[in-house]
Amino acid sequence: MKKNNTLKVLLIAILFTALLTWILPITYFNGSLASDARFPAGIFDILGYPLGVLPGYFISASFYILLVGAFYGVFEKTGAYRKVCDKLAKTFKGKEILFYATVVTILSVIVAFCGFSYELIFVLPLLASVILLMGHDRITVALTLIGSIAVGMIGSLFGSAITGAYIDTINQSASTTLSYTGLIWIRVAILILGIALLTFNIIWRLKKKDIKKDEDKELLAQKVEVKSRKGKKRAIWPAIVIFDLILILMIFGSINFSGAFKVTIFDTFNENVMAFKIWDYDIFAKILGSSGLFSGAIGTWNSLDFSMFIILGTIILAIMYRIKPNEIFESYKEGAKKFGLAALLMYLAYTVLVLASNHPIVLTIVKPLMEITNGFNAITLAASTFITSIFFIDPYYTASAILPYAVSVIQDTAVYPLIVFISQAMQGLVLLIAPTSIVLLGITSYLKVSYTEWIKNIWKIFLELLLLCFVAFIAVIIFKLV
Repeated sequence: MKKNNTLKVLLIAILFTALLTWILPITYFNGSLASDARFPAGIFDILGYPLGVLPGYFISASFYILLVGAFYGVFEKTGAYRKVCDKLAKTFKGKEILFYATVVTILSVIVAFCGFSYELIFVLPLLASVILLMGHDRITVALTLIGSIAVGMIGSLFGSAITGAYIDTINQSASTTLSYTGLIWIRVAILILGIALLTFNIIWRLKKKDIKKDEDKELLAQKVEVKSRKGKKRAIWPAIVIFDLILILMIFGSINFSGAFKVTIFDTFNENVMAFKIWDYDIFAKILGSSGLFSGAIGTWNSLDFSMFIILGTIILAIMYRIKPNEIFESYKEGAKKFGLAALLMYLAYTVLVLASNHPIVLTIVKPLMEITNGFNAITLAASTFITSIFFIDPYYTASAILPYAVSVIQDTAVYPLIVFISQAMQGLVLLIAPTSIVLLGITSYLKVSYTEWIKNIWKIFLELLLLCFVAFIAVIIFKLV
């Protein structure tokens, strides 16, 4: 707790949210605004939500990153993991601008297109090893990955889990037909500028003389020599192919083909497969289940599906490199252990979301802000969405908590695309600093970076991105781009 105060900060956030339920009355919107008496969260509520409610709904994120750790445990045994890291570090040593510009761009664009957040933790161990081998520190790793996810979320283009969450909520609440093309060029511009800004800050930080080389061997891929039965070194390309294939399937399976691009071929294919029968027996529907893994069309896959990819990839790696069963078990255990604290923190973070959902106080907090002016106001809406996003770490819940009431007050449908843009931008900014951000919690805890240490290194970038967003909001309004 002295070295890593992130758990302490998260527990304080949970207790603070619980305390607010004792102080504030509840307010909710269900077709009409309603307020009621206080509905305080008791001790058994606070303890019961993690034990009773969370396992059924929010354990998938923790399960996913434990499997990521297990995968890397086996990946390391192949010997390919360290060789790839050494090769990349050697290639980009002295070419930091090219390296960070490339990595930040790729990661941010993936988020912008696919709607990833914590799913990108899949690349964290590899990224950490490469950056540390280049002579940089773990703060740089955190800035690169967390910053890229935040920038991608701010400039999200087609991700159903980010932009889609806000568009769908507004369409359902206001009976509109918003599309993903609203303010598309503004979002593209913000994405590009955000990538440039983040890259500049990382490079600028690396030029400081007080940045020391990080020697933490626990975060580095270990050197392992794997030989065949004939005593020859095993090829590393099969392990690389499997790693790349998992990542490609994750990306391809998350692209919002039907919602954003109106490509329905995968939906049709999925329907035909699930309806396929042999002697009046729908075999694939029975095998996969109506709501099980891979039962959804390509473009709708989520972390549960990705978890299956990782499990299969781990098994294939073990078979191809003839890793013994006891070594597989040890690799799984050691790999998952590295992500143990991250999984716990990400799991507990959802307690705040459940508290704020079951004891609806957030609208009580933001409603006065939204009523400072009549109708639409970019600043008050941004502030309201920012506060809401701290409590609701998932865009879907943020959208559900605030947008139905917002669009009931704001009758001008022309500004709805701007509301979507403001909402996703604030969600991305919150991801950078909130003690409830599962991306922040998962990545910093794996890297052993305390919350206070992270804030010391991120606040300038946060303010720069905040200023960039508000300039964009004001430009949209002044030039009447909506």
